[in-house]
Amino acid sequence: MNLESQHQHCKFEVPEIIFGRGLLEQVGACARRLGGKKVFLVSDQGLFAAGWVDQVMKSLLGAGLTFVYFDQVTPNPKDYEIEAGALEYVTQAADVIVGLGGGSAMDAAKGIAILVSNGGKIREYAGTDQISRPLPPMVLCPTTCGTGSDVSQFVVVNDSRERCKFTIMSRCVAPDISLTDPDTLRTLPDEHVGSTAIDALSHAVEAYFSLASSTLTDVNALRALTLLNSSFTRAIRERNPRDMENLARASLLAGMAFSNSLLGIGHALAHPIGGLYDVNHGSVNAVLLPEVLRYDFPVVREKLPEMAVAFGHAPENDYRVVQEMTLDTIASLLEAAGSPGSLRSLGVQEDDLLLLAQRAFRDVCLLTSPRETDVDDLLALLKRAF
Repeated sequence: MNLESQHQHCKFEVPEIIFGRGLLEQVGACARRLGGKKVFLVSDQGLFAAGWVDQVMKSLLGAGLTFVYFDQVTPNPKDYEIEAGALEYVTQAADVIVGLGGGSAMDAAKGIAILVSNGGKIREYAGTDQISRPLPPMVLCPTTCGTGSDVSQFVVVNDSRERCKFTIMSRCVAPDISLTDPDTLRTLPDEHVGSTAIDALSHAVEAYFSLASSTLTDVNALRALTLLNSSFTRAIRERNPRDMENLARASLLAGMAFSNSLLGIGHALAHPIGGLYDVNHGSVNAVLLPEVLRYDFPVVREKLPEMAVAFGHAPENDYRVVQEMTLDTIASLLEAAGSPGSLRSLGVQEDDLLLLAQRAFRDVCLLTSPRETDVDDLLALLKRAF
């Protein structure tokens, strides 16, 4: 560690964190502890069919609470879905918000919380620190192994008119309580185990290389990478509880890292692609990650050896060797996940690449990219991934 990093000033914020198998039954107690009487439960129809929504409902009732259930949330949550949820919350005079699901359900819950306390349209809060009034208490419960939304200071929403995602960044949107029950991963389809875990991988890598990274974010990002490397392939093939729990833990650690260090070029590019084509976020990150790494490598040489060790490699100081080891490990994880190999395979159109580069250049994630970029470089990166 160099002298500069020893004297680095750090700020690290996380919600109260509850983690463990079988703890979903504690949601009701958490909501009651936050002053809840009539809970606004945000989830989706897939989790209802899997039985997890029913389990949360029973927990709420067991804690002596009533609830309102809102499930009009789709992948890559839309502005109008959040605004409809906020209207329902106000109409029903709800209090504590519980979000159960992947990033879409939890981002929708956060967006609803913003509007019920601040009013207006959700698009008005795009950018950094645009929220002026405190939000209602929130409990967020992730049911995938990649989102990080349950601990993050971000909300990502799809502008349905522009077909472009925008990011809301504020300490206000981090929940009061993050509750992770790895048992919920039992019903997650195989393809979503892979794609959401790759999202956690992208979070950890980008957080580690971020300009705003610190010793506090690095330790969480590196531990996430170690857990992903050791458990990812077995979790995909065997779905044994221990490895699935490690994926949930890696998602949590990567989420704590990127919430405090922010991200980089990968997510800046993934957001406009997801907004325009409504495609799976983890799949987009899978295609972009190798190209983003190659682009960033020249400016992150000092940090590469420690990442390679986190991936299970012996210590090595030769930059070229470390670079190849890192790319090989990433490639093996992407292969185990069955990830797509190109943007073309996701339905991205070549004629849209310039528009995507222009939108990415305005994304807040570029603020902490370790390498300065411009529209031309972003377009070239997209072409290589196409």
